[in-house]
Amino acid sequence: MVDKTCLRFSIEGSCCKKTRGQGTIISKILGMLKRSLLEHLALQTYCFIFLTILFVFPASCSLATPSAPPARSQQFPPIEIYLERTQGGNSQFYIPESANLLVGSLGDQNWEVLSYDRPELVSVLRHNAPDFIFTNSDLGAVLQRYLHYKHLLSFKNRVSNDAGKLSGSLIVISKNSDIQNLDELAGKKIGRLTTSSMAGWKTAVGEVTARGHSTQAFFRRVQSFPDNEEMINALIKGDISAAILQGCHYERLPQKLREELKPLEPREFTETRCLSTSELYPAWSLLVSPKVPEAMQQKALAALKNERALSEFGEWTNPAPLRDVYALLKRSDDELIEEFEPETWTNLVWKVRYPTLFVLLILFGLFIHDRLVVKEVAKQTALVRESLRKQWAIEKKMEAWERASIVSIMSSMVAHELKQPLTVIENYTQSLISRQKYGSGVISEEMLSFVLPKIEKSVLKAIDIIDHVQGFSKNRPLVLRPTDISKLLSKVTADFQAKNPEIKLQKNFAQGLVIDGDEFELSIAFLNILKNAAQAMKGQEAPEIEVSSAPAKEEGFVRVSITDNGPGLKPEEIENLRNPLQTSKADGLGLGLSIVRAIAERHRGSVRIEAGQTKGLSIILLLGRHIECEELSSKEEKSEN
Repeated sequence: MVDKTCLRFSIEGSCCKKTRGQGTIISKILGMLKRSLLEHLALQTYCFIFLTILFVFPASCSLATPSAPPARSQQFPPIEIYLERTQGGNSQFYIPESANLLVGSLGDQNWEVLSYDRPELVSVLRHNAPDFIFTNSDLGAVLQRYLHYKHLLSFKNRVSNDAGKLSGSLIVISKNSDIQNLDELAGKKIGRLTTSSMAGWKTAVGEVTARGHSTQAFFRRVQSFPDNEEMINALIKGDISAAILQGCHYERLPQKLREELKPLEPREFTETRCLSTSELYPAWSLLVSPKVPEAMQQKALAALKNERALSEFGEWTNPAPLRDVYALLKRSDDELIEEFEPETWTNLVWKVRYPTLFVLLILFGLFIHDRLVVKEVAKQTALVRESLRKQWAIEKKMEAWERASIVSIMSSMVAHELKQPLTVIENYTQSLISRQKYGSGVISEEMLSFVLPKIEKSVLKAIDIIDHVQGFSKNRPLVLRPTDISKLLSKVTADFQAKNPEIKLQKNFAQGLVIDGDEFELSIAFLNILKNAAQAMKGQEAPEIEVSSAPAKEEGFVRVSITDNGPGLKPEEIENLRNPLQTSKADGLGLGLSIVRAIAERHRGSVRIEAGQTKGLSIILLLGRHIECEELSSKEEKSEN
């Protein structure tokens, strides 16, 4: 037999040690673990049975004498009954007693009764669905709509003749208050019970929202009290403007207190003997899970409906409709709706509307910023293109100037080089004319065979010199030949020394420095550097130039260094000389070094400008590439062949 007395609750909501209904935290945890283990065990059992049918049963069919499988004992999870714990009014007595009656109707089946405060109950219900639940009509309406619980019974107390018109709220004010109607309470300080949910508080909220008021705006100054006595004393003292009482609590107050109070917009209903400011709604409900068998539901109905043991408080009757309760919760945006209502895209977007709007504003700002940046980039790109176009035009002009300046720079060398072939042509021509005029008058074939090749060779040499000048000015590709740098330097310095006897030349040439190069252009580069050095030392006593050639540290290159003992330049002036059109001369164009650099680059080399070790300036040419003796010999053999 079930010890029913063990399920009875005291006024404080506690239970004797044997009861499962009050359940401590440890018992709750154990119960949840037990349910999890049982569900896991059931899953394993189903899997084992499925595998057995799939593999064992076909094999057993092939046996001559099949044996019946041993009977397996089945374990069923306990019937779970949840109670919403209450600490005031008669419900703290008849709800536990109703649970006792329900447990008694289960017979020998396993059962488990757990009692929770409203916040705990809502949290548990979101993760676990019990078989039966005793709760107020607000939570019952939500469970019926979203978890598909069946509303089995509604409780009707003795003060009402209709279970659907039972729970309401009465708003009272001080008898000296000048408040005339409910609308005048908006924004004023209002008292409510801490423990009241549907009865009292939510019905008052429903009445206010039905009149078009916002819950947050109307009840923005609500103060909670632990009991009616403390709340009414605060109302009489003037600490609050009004107090919300649960239905029929006003009638239970002492006559002395009622004389100090005045109901606000009281209404009388034919279904009840109590005054109420709000509409009336169902109170306590018994709901059953859809998974509970119909037979068990009928047992519960038989045990609770019209049970005389509860006649002191009321009785369980046919379920009252909960649609008005749900409408009240929906209208007032009750938190129960948010707890159980499935998320929709509309709700989700509405909840995140402010972050979404913020993100959209940021994205819009980024879009505008992007458009502005694109516009500015396009503008700057156009400016850069225009600058590049102008720079390219200037570079082309500079290149033209550089090519044109070759004439003035090369003029002395061209004149010197052309003198030799022209002198040969002149001498042989004069000789032929003299023989014809003053000789026998007939020039022998032997003489012509000797003179004409000499004249032809001199003409070709002159043409070659002119072609070099034109080729450099038009930037034609070089025709590279093995060139001995030391021998070329000896020739150039000898010519320079003849024209500048006042300058002392120190020569330090390494032998065997042969590169693929153009002798004519290299001569121009060396002569240009020597002329610049002579101009830098103009008017100076004991001018001196050191010319040296050696293999460079960079493999495959020849190093030519020309250093003067002039006044030298500052580091920033040397840095400027590396740029085109920069010069240290007052009347210079800065093209000389550009031409030298162009010749060096045409010979796969480069130019460096450095300050001298003591004074003056050093121009260093790196020319490539150095030809080994074996390679030079093979080239000479090929040319001879």
